[in-house]
Amino acid sequence: MLGKLKGIGKNETRSGLYYEGYRILKEKKPAISIIENVKNLTSKRFKKEFEMILIDIKRLGYNNYCKILNAKDYRYTTK
Repeated sequence: MLGKLKGIGKNETRSGLYYEGYRILKEKKPAISIIENVKNLTSKRFKKEFEMILIDIKRLGYNNYCKILNAKDYRYTTK
């Protein structure tokens, strides 16, 4: 099912996962965390939401490094 392009909202089921992930990050304080989302989050339409995420993570004491990756450039293999 595709998202509805509503952005991040606490009452939204799909985007509400961000708040749950944030809560876990805040409580557990791992040395590193990798957070994944869709490329569209970095678009003009969601600039405010993306900046909010970066600020939230910075407030927890983490540095932010962002990079857009293309899944077709990575291959999973088993040995």
